Amino acid sequence: MISKPRSFSATAAIGLAVGWNVLMLAAFASAESAPEEDVPPPPETRPTSTAEMRKSIEALSSVQESLQLVEEEIARLAASAATAREAEKETIEAEIKALTTRRNRLRADFESIATGIDPEEYDESVDETFVLTDELDTLLRPLIEELKDLTEQPREIEKLRSELETWKRRLATTQGAFRNLDRLPDDVGDELAEEIAETKRKWSERRKQAQNRIQALTYQLEQAERNQPSFFSTIRDGVRSFLRSRGRNFILCVLVFFGVFLGLRYLHRRVAQHPAWRRKGERAFSIRLIDVGLNVFSFLAAVAAALIVLYATGDWVLMGLAIIVLFGLILAAKNGLPRFYDQGRLLLNMGEVREGERVVFNGIPWKIERLSFFSILTNEQLRGGYVRLPIRHLGELISRPVSEHGEQWFPCDEGDWIDLPEEGKGRVVAQTPEYVQIVKLGGAKITMPTSDFLAKSPKNLSHNFRLSTVFGIDYRHQAECTTTIPETMREHLIRELTALIEDREKLLSLKVELKEAGSSSLDYAIIADLDGALAPKYEVVHRAIHRILVDCCNENGYVIPFTQVTLHNAFPEEEPADDNPDEKPDKKKPRLP
Repeated sequence: MISKPRSFSATAAIGLAVGWNVLMLAAFASAESAPEEDVPPPPETRPTSTAEMRKSIEALSSVQESLQLVEEEIARLAASAATAREAEKETIEAEIKALTTRRNRLRADFESIATGIDPEEYDESVDETFVLTDELDTLLRPLIEELKDLTEQPREIEKLRSELETWKRRLATTQGAFRNLDRLPDDVGDELAEEIAETKRKWSERRKQAQNRIQALTYQLEQAERNQPSFFSTIRDGVRSFLRSRGRNFILCVLVFFGVFLGLRYLHRRVAQHPAWRRKGERAFSIRLIDVGLNVFSFLAAVAAALIVLYATGDWVLMGLAIIVLFGLILAAKNGLPRFYDQGRLLLNMGEVREGERVVFNGIPWKIERLSFFSILTNEQLRGGYVRLPIRHLGELISRPVSEHGEQWFPCDEGDWIDLPEEGKGRVVAQTPEYVQIVKLGGAKITMPTSDFLAKSPKNLSHNFRLSTVFGIDYRHQAECTTTIPETMREHLIRELTALIEDREKLLSLKVELKEAGSSSLDYAIIADLDGALAPKYEVVHRAIHRILVDCCNENGYVIPFTQVTLHNAFPEEEPADDNPDEKPDKKKPRLP
């Protein structure tokens, strides 16, 4: 007996259950074998091969030598500080402080190389305070340093220019001071003259200092501007440097992102082709939920893979930029949560628009073939009737179920003859979601937007059509107007129309009936139902009906009346004076006003 294959959902459920049980058993086994105290595992021991031991000894010797040199330098500076002047002591103490920091760092390096463990792991605080600003500073520092390096030379030139302008203003100030001092009188007394001379000496030193500083800054600025490369050289060198270092990392990051994303999307499509993914043309809610989850997971996994590449290459500048971009995307997503909620409802087939139903978009009816981030709408009666529509454009639409008895998706097909209220009759040669093209008899082409074409409610003549007209005869044939005449006209029409269209079956029906007794004629209604294949001969048949009826009247002696117009006088006529009042005129002529 051959067992019936399980469905995709049942197989997935069994696989998840088995995986969960395996994980629980593994966790239970690890809990049983774990020691009573929660002690972290010891750090990995350093390999003890001869080559590696030799390298370690060499590194320790190098650090020890550097440490000894630093200590000797500290001792020398400490001895010189004892005999130095007060102005020199501050400089010596600063150097001693920097050397002390370097000595502590070398000792930490020596301990780390000797033990194979970072000493900070032992000394780290348990209750370390988390400061967001410090963490952001650590994260963004490489990016800021990189930007500073890129703009170092322009900033240096700008700094020199600013300082030069400052010293020029100071020189102008000293010159103004000397002009004011020169205006003072000479006979002011010895004591006051001595103070004025001291003031002139001080401002003379300031002027000399300003002049020297301006000369030095001018020279430095000229040198900096002379050594500054051209704009194109800077761009060229920057591009080369970028491609050698971060450009390679960036390209690798982009390739990994799209590789992971497209790979997961390919796997998603392969899974979606499984027969159990779609049953009876509809997808279950659980399948839709998995579908949305896989779409989101594809993007998140691609982002994680790109960040891992940047982390592995140690490019913290690009890592900082990537984190800033992600942070901006998160803020944007936060503001768009209501929109994402509505789109999620649509993707789960719980919104106003649902898969497999009928929707009107841009005035054209469509069938929602598939709901996804890029939904698919189809209309098989249109050339190119396949539209890939973003999910956000479906938010304002409302769909309805398709009728079980079939629905018309477009009023005509290509090749059909139609009748438009203003343009008249013609054959449809092209109909697309954007336009409909019609060729009239004679070759004239009419092109109009599809939505405008539908708004005109075209009449399709290719699925049978009816011709109706009115024909009148004189009242003198009133005695046989309801018996002999209609049948005679009908037989004559059938015989002549059959000869014209060359196929009796295409004349579906023909009726000749008395419509009304008109003011000057007995009017007959002629109604002919014809096959749609005769649509190109619509006007020909319509004209032929009148011709055939006139021939029938001529053969049978039926009189065709003309329209009689009677003029009635709106004013009474004045009788002329007559000598013989007994004689009356035979006819009164009307007088026109």
